[in-house]
Parts: sequence; structure tokens; C-alpha cells
Amino acid sequence: RNLYVFHKPHTYAYNYQKTDFKSTDDQVFYYLLVDSLMPTEILVSFSALVCWDDTGGTKRECSSISKGVLVVEHFSWKCVTPGELVLKMHTSATKASVLNLPVGRHILLFTVSSPIGHHIHLCSMVPCVFGEEDTVMPGLEKESYRFIEQATAILKAVGNVINNFSSEPELPKALKELELTHYPPGLHGTGMAEEHFKVFNSAFWYLIKYVLGKKAPYSYKFAFRSFTLDFKDIEDDTVSSESCEKNSLSSWQNRTPTSEEETAALKLQAIWRGTYARKVLNSRKPGTKENANVKETLQKLWTAIELNFEQCAVMLLREMFKRNCKTIEKFPCYEDEWCKISFADYAVTYADQPPNVWFVVFREIFLVPEDMLIVPKVHTTIPSCKLHVVDNDTLEEMPHVFFKVAPRVYPKNKKGYTFMAEARTGDLPVAAGRWRLRLIGSHSPLPFLSRETVNNVYSTKEIKDYYIPNDRHVMFRYSVKVTASHIATVQVQTSKSDVFIKLQVLDNEEEIVSVTGKGHAVIPAFNFLSNETLLSS
Repeated sequence: RNLYVFHKPHTYAYNYQKTDFKSTDDQVFYYLLVDSLMPTEILVSFSALVCWDDTGGTKRECSSISKGVLVVEHFSWKCVTPGELVLKMHTSATKASVLNLPVGRHILLFTVSSPIGHHIHLCSMVPCVFGEEDTVMPGLEKESYRFIEQATAILKAVGNVINNFSSEPELPKALKELELTHYPPGLHGTGMAEEHFKVFNSAFWYLIKYVLGKKAPYSYKFAFRSFTLDFKDIEDDTVSSESCEKNSLSSWQNRTPTSEEETAALKLQAIWRGTYARKVLNSRKPGTKENANVKETLQKLWTAIELNFEQCAVMLLREMFKRNCKTIEKFPCYEDEWCKISFADYAVTYADQPPNVWFVVFREIFLVPEDMLIVPKVHTTIPSCKLHVVDNDTLEEMPHVFFKVAPRVYPKNKKGYTFMAEARTGDLPVAAGRWRLRLIGSHSPLPFLSRETVNNVYSTKEIKDYYIPNDRHVMFRYSVKVTASHIATVQVQTSKSDVFIKLQVLDNEEEIVSVTGKGHAVIPAFNFLSNETLLSS
């Protein structure tokens, strides 16, 4: 028996299609971004255009016809290992299958192989983004729907506490609701609850300072402590002129206090702390003057927050995530963080290049404002092009995986990192074109240029000579006198491609940096300092 299912694409709210015709077996890549608060079902139809034998043939001969292949797997630009396989189809005609995705944000990589051409048709009841990398990536800079939902719930609970701050029966309920909302599932009753509460308080104070747009007045600091009962010192916590008189302290300068004076000062501090704590606790009691003052201050704050509610909600939860507390990982929306990225592009052009030449395409210093995960990605049509990244503090080069710079956390340093791209043309010339570096991170800020614009013009000095065999196996030594400090790339290439080379930069016969290669060796970036010291390489 056969079961025939007739499909009606127009019954789906969203349809996405991609078609490609080509004469090579090169793989074609598409990306699918799905973000939903409900489980998602996507119908995938794959049609492959292949070469059929016009003369007919046996069943065995037909089975040998080359087929089109569609592979769908989970994907992240922040990971070099392949993602989980979710669908694989082989066909010499048309096949369809259903993708079932759980709640949350997902990136799927579609890899297509087909002898002549292919057609992909996606049908879904939820909106998606389907296409090339440049089409999908901008959507990943936004927060996921689950993140926004969680952030909105937390800030609504904050507003509920503020609105009921002077209500004796409702305030405890509102505080309990806030606790349940900003605590991830399964956190209650664990030793991590106190740490998480500190994370929330710190993020809430950050939000208050952002909303006020200036240094927080004393009344807002007091209201924050009344709201959170957090008595630890907060940033920019200073003695306010609203609460004390400014007295001259000139008589205490350059003077060591006596033991009696130290004892008296400690006693006064203890009395003040006790008085302040009682005042804060009293402001939590509806009906008191302190409570009314705090309620008025919090209402002003809430009015300002409501003007840009979603942005403030996202900022509050994002600041909680930035604190790197383990409790954050318990939020369901934390699963979407692997799909969240921020990126920046830096493009240069290069001129026509003759056959069998080596040239520098790109070399710039990027400063890293904080420790961050960075994924460098190169877009170019040059057949042989390699990117190097060098830590300018240590001269250490970042490791490669499959000839690409591997994703890794770049620590903040003093001199930044040099990104340098080299290219070789081979037996055929390379036409002028455009080269692009894309820096991908988890969030902003990303590394930034050490100067205003990207440079693509380089001064080149080339030396060609013959190697004379000797007992020390030294191919050459050149002395370099530096008249102005600058960064340079040093490259050596031999006519015999299987020769192993070690290239060194020496300072008074002490090795500063070295690289090895086979027929070709490159020091991507070296800072030659302006002095009278001779450097030999």
C-alpha cells in the first residue's frame, strides 16, 4: 500500500524558498534563525536537480544516479565543532520532512550538495530568517524572545513592589513575588540564593544610575537601600551635603590621631551605622514618614523607567548576566546565549596581483577593552589567504584550527592585538577585489581599532639572493637600523618548497621572536623600536 500526502504551502503563515543552479559539486550553505516562545514545527522540502540517463536502464543502474544531499545541524559561530545533526535527506527528485524544535532560539546550518542545482522550500507557522550569513547575523544581535520575556517579568515585579511600597498587606506579597521572579528555577533552598540576591541588587543599582543619567542623589541611594535592604557600600557612595554640614578638615591634615580619638571615632561610627540601619528598616514600614519619602522617590524612578520599559528590563537582566554568577545559568533563557552574537566588519581593497607573489592584505592593531570571546572570520575570494592574530604584549600568536584562527577568550592587555592577513597568488593572477574581516563576539563592546580608519597601503622592501651552503646552516643575516618605531611583517620564501626554515629576529644575539615554516615563514607583526640598537634577522 502507498500513502500519498498532498501538501498545501499556502496554508502556512510563512514560506521561505532558496534555489541555486550551478555546474560544480561545491557545497552551498544557508542559515535558519528560529526564535519562538512555543515549540516550532517547520516543514522542509528539498528538490535536487541531477543528471538522469535518457536511455533508461535497470533498477540497479537508476540507483547509481548521483543524488542531492541536504544536511541540517545546529550551529554557532562561536564553536568550531559541528553541531547536533537534526535532519539528513538524500534524493534525486523531491523529498520532504518535518523539523520539530523546542522553545527558544535556534540557529540551523543547511548544507546542500547537488550535481546541477537544488530548491529548498520551508513552511512554518512562526516567522523565521532564512538565507546567507549576512541575512541571518543581524537578527542575532537582538535579545531572544525568552530573554525579553524573563526581563519583562522581573521589571514588572519591581514595579509591583514600588506601587505597593506603602501598602502594609500588599508589600510582603509583592516582595515575595519579586523574589520568585528574579530567582531562577530550583534556586530556593540552595547556598547560591544569597549570591544571586547580591547580583540582582548590583544590577538594579546600575539601572537606577542609568535612568537618572547623572550621579544618583542621596534620596535615591536611601530608597535603593530601603528597597533591597542592602547596606553594603555602593559605587560612588559619598557623604552627601544633604545630610551633613561641610566642615573644614584642615586641622586634621598631616596628623596621627591618638588612641582615645580612634576609640571615639569607632564609637561614633557604630552609633551612626545603628541609627542609619534603623532609619532604613523604619522606611520599610508603611505609615511612617520615611516610608512615604521613599515611596515618593521610587515613584519618580518608576515613572522614568516606564518611558522606556523594555529597554530598561533588558538592561537589568543583561547586567545580571554580566556578573558571571553561576545562578544565571539556571534561567531557561540562558540556553539562548550561545546563539547571541555581536559583530563588526572591517573591509579593505587590494590591487591586481601577478602570479606567484606573496602580499599583505590587512594589518591592524585592535584594542580589547575587557576579557572577551572573539571569533575572527575572513570573507575573501583569494584562493590562498591566511589570518594571523598576535598578542602584542607577549608576541604570542593565537592558535589555528583547520587553518583558521580558533575562537577563544582574548584577555585585556596593554598593547592590543595585531590582526594580519597574508595571501599568495599561485600560478594564476588574482584580480583586484575586496577583503573583509568580521569580528564576532558574544556582546558589545567589541575590539576597536587603535586608529580612526583602516589602512591598506603598505611600504614593501624585497630582497632576493642565493643561498650558499655553510656549516652553520644560516641562509642569511641582515642588520636593520630603525629610524622610526613601526610595526612590520617579515616574510621569507625559498624557491625549493620543501625546505624547512626558521626565521628569527635577534637583539644583540638574543632571540626576540621566531617562526618556522616549510618553504615559507612569516612573522606576522613585530614592533621595531626606534633606537640605535641593531636588529638582525
